[in-house]
Amino acid sequence: MAVPTTQNLTIMRGDTESLVINMDDGSGAINIAGRTYRAQIRQTKDSTIIAASFTCVVTDAAAGQVTCTLSAATTAGLTPGIYYWDFEETNAGVVSTILAGSVNVLADVTR
Repeated sequence: MAVPTTQNLTIMRGDTESLVINMDDGSGAINIAGRTYRAQIRQTKDSTIIAASFTCVVTDAAAGQVTCTLSAATTAGLTPGIYYWDFEETNAGVVSTILAGSVNVLADVTR
């Protein structure tokens, strides 16, 4: 069982936020054709309530590239503060958490 890589995020409430993730095994890109990805934000790691869900799309399978996006409407619904997130891959029915960390949601001024 692998331990996820820590990746802390800082986002601005009310902004569209995109995160490009490049899957690499240390010697080059991993072809991720046929794999799916999802990522969520919660107020606590054990919370049953999802604060926000990213839309994750494989943008270049051969290059191992996934883009995860939060819409401006989604981030506008977050209260500034510290949250937690992770990023999971499903490959042939096997679910693996690749990244995990905290999310610092900053207050916006222009609304």
